[in-house]
Amino acid sequence: MKKKLLLVVAAVFILPVLAYSQKAYDAVVYTGETQNITVKFTLANGYVQASEIRTTDNKSRKSSKFLPAEGYPDDESKMKFYHFSSSGKTFTDYFILDGIEETYDEPPSEIYGKYYFNGGEFELTLKKK
Repeated sequence: MKKKLLLVVAAVFILPVLAYSQKAYDAVVYTGETQNITVKFTLANGYVQASEIRTTDNKSRKSSKFLPAEGYPDDESKMKFYHFSSSGKTFTDYFILDGIEETYDEPPSEIYGKYYFNGGEFELTLKKK
């Protein structure tokens, strides 16, 4: 009898916790191209610091990952993404995207920005998939 009562009490307390799961953010995917690379931007709407950019070189098929520098947009709604290396290697290329907000009611159909590489500045338009 005690075992049954213990199971019922445990179920009453544990099941609501397991059943309640709220998604922290919606992932919105954007794609574009610049300087012989394909760019895929994943906007974490509602948790913008989880956003990331992945690039793929169109010739070599080598891919790279860029993560937010600060984790939030600046006062001008711009967000900088640095080239990430798990090995600790330092890269000088980076992206700055315009019009980034913490949360959108309706994410924009296009996001504009620039890619900075080898002293050059290349404009970029990312379109929502």
